[in-house]
Amino acid sequence: MDMRFLYAALAIMLIIFAREFLRKKFNIDIDNININKLKSALKPNNKDAVIKTTGTKSLVLVDCGVNKATVMATLRQLTGLDYAAAKNIVESAPAVFMSNISEKEADMNKKALEYVGAKVEIK
Repeated sequence: MDMRFLYAALAIMLIIFAREFLRKKFNIDIDNININKLKSALKPNNKDAVIKTTGTKSLVLVDCGVNKATVMATLRQLTGLDYAAAKNIVESAPAVFMSNISEKEADMNKKALEYVGAKVEIK
């Protein structure tokens, strides 16, 4: 027996198991997925600020320091923004980049950005 056939059979079985797992555990039907609806659900609505409704605090990027690229990368990881939106926030500092977040989340995000050289205020 050729090993390629064995690998192909294993791959097909894995796909079938994954499909059944998604159907049973999460009620996701792979045959009826609307890709355009999924893409639109994953895109943020506002490209300039991520809005969360877990608290009353806002984060303001006051200054990005000398390493703009690192601040942009960290900002993108924290907020989920795309490259252009993160660049816009870094270049237009001071700018609000997160709002309606909890005190704990604001403090953690502030520390992460200050670690890479940015100056951030919690309001």
